[in-house]
Amino acid sequence: MKIPHKIFGIAALVFVIMGASITYSTYKLYLVSKEVTDLAEVFIPLSDRIAEIDLEIAQQEIHVERLEKHMTSIKLIDEELQELASGIVPRHLISGFETIEEKTERLEAERSELQTVVDREQSEFETREAKVDDAIKRAEALVAQAVSTTHTEEGRDTLKTLLPQLQSVDQQHSNLHAQLTLLIEAFRQDSPMRFELERLIEQEEDQLAAHMRETWETIARFTEKAALSAEEHEREALWINIVLAAVSGVLALILCSIVIRNMLKPLRELIAGTHEVEAGNLSGHLEASTSDEIGDLARSFNGMVEGLRKTEEIKDTFGQYVDPRVVSGLIGDANTELVNGEKKVVSVFFADIANFTGISERFTPGGLVNLTNRYLSMMSEPITEQHGLIDKYIGDAIMAFWTTPFCEDGRQASLAVAAALKDEALIETLRKELPDLTGLRRDLPEVNMRIGIATGEAVVGSIGSEKTKNYTVMGDTVNLGARLEAANKIYGTNVLVCSRTCAMASGEFEFRKIDNLIVKGKTEPVSIYEPLGWHSALRESAIEIKERFEEALEAFRIGDWMKAEAGFKGCREFGDPAAEAYLDRLAIIRREGAPDDWHGVWQLEDK
Repeated sequence: MKIPHKIFGIAALVFVIMGASITYSTYKLYLVSKEVTDLAEVFIPLSDRIAEIDLEIAQQEIHVERLEKHMTSIKLIDEELQELASGIVPRHLISGFETIEEKTERLEAERSELQTVVDREQSEFETREAKVDDAIKRAEALVAQAVSTTHTEEGRDTLKTLLPQLQSVDQQHSNLHAQLTLLIEAFRQDSPMRFELERLIEQEEDQLAAHMRETWETIARFTEKAALSAEEHEREALWINIVLAAVSGVLALILCSIVIRNMLKPLRELIAGTHEVEAGNLSGHLEASTSDEIGDLARSFNGMVEGLRKTEEIKDTFGQYVDPRVVSGLIGDANTELVNGEKKVVSVFFADIANFTGISERFTPGGLVNLTNRYLSMMSEPITEQHGLIDKYIGDAIMAFWTTPFCEDGRQASLAVAAALKDEALIETLRKELPDLTGLRRDLPEVNMRIGIATGEAVVGSIGSEKTKNYTVMGDTVNLGARLEAANKIYGTNVLVCSRTCAMASGEFEFRKIDNLIVKGKTEPVSIYEPLGWHSALRESAIEIKERFEEALEAFRIGDWMKAEAGFKGCREFGDPAAEAYLDRLAIIRREGAPDDWHGVWQLEDK
């Protein structure tokens, strides 16, 4: 069975169990929803109506008590006014400061104010009655409407019980209101019937309170029962989810463990094989013992290893002739950029042994081959360490270049200069090895090298015929690099670079300007520089020579021959060969005179 079928079977089983859990939970939640809806849409609003009725009835009773108190006060004032009108002076006025007229006027004002209060209280009493009637009618309408729309059977039964209870409350309240109205009238007329009415009103209030309490209890019982039922449904849904989730999880784990156990052995073999490949061992082979995807993967792995073995054989063979990174790009990545080429910013590096023709005449063929191979091996190592590509060897000459994607963009010039300085330092090591390489023990030649570096745009790619190609670089930048290498002969320097190389690498290296030069095949002058070393390792004497030389060079450019000569002579004292080249130029100028259109640029006639 294929792995997808195994996984699908496990997933289908879990899906069925979880589907049952979801169905049961949905049903329970549906019951909870119906119960909660009845509470929210019917019974809670009905509770609000009952509370409103109870509050309004209580307010009515308060108004009646206030009316009784205020009417009693009016009655007392009327009695006192009658005494004053009949000429009977109350005892408390005999020795007081208030006259009968003042007292009469004050009592009449108080009576008028109390009468206003009585009228307002009676008006509010009637208003409360209307509110009670309205609240009862709305409660009855809510119950009557909800009987047919309530979601649960128990809710409908409860509502059918509540409707007659509300009607009883309505009737009881109407009776109470009628008796309260009679009591208010009895207060006003000071009728002795008020005591009998008060007794009857107390009975009506007790009966109304009993009906209200019965209604409250009916609603509270249903609300509590509905809440408990909803809680129970939720609990059942939760537990069934937990149980079925646990069951599905256990089943999934058991089935997965069986499938995984059957997959682990070939997978372990595959992992071990990949580790061997990662370590460079391409001799491994896996047994494809299953017919599922693991077996297919093992067979594909064997095919991949076989392909890698062939690729490594090709790389091992051609890596001796072409940079391995180029071989990897052309064979493994099928990089169209490497095949077709494109214009890029490159740093081109040319190096060869100074006076190689004269040196070679002094060695036997075997010694010459040993020297050349050792020289090329030593000088190539810093180039590859600094991510450069060696384009070709032409006798003792090395052509290399730096460009993306083989090095970081913007670092081409810095890497090329670093390689050149390391090559320059390795020449001393090569000189010490000359006796062993050539078989000569005395009269050994002086071995030096010249390096030119130019940075700029050039075309990079696989260039050649349909049958033979070379991954190389072409353009004016390449020509300039070759001219700079040759220009070292003029100035006695070992390394010369163009202005763009200097600008891109000046953050890491110190340079001094050597000349403004028009090289062979060009009409525009080129500023050339000599790298002095890394900023962090530069000696003070090198800084002093740089400053003196550049000051003399500026004087030479503007035609101040005396100052230039003095400056270059000072540099010659430090053994600066470039200063010697300028002193020779000054001797020519003294002898032949400077050109009329002198602009500080020297024409290089040699290639």
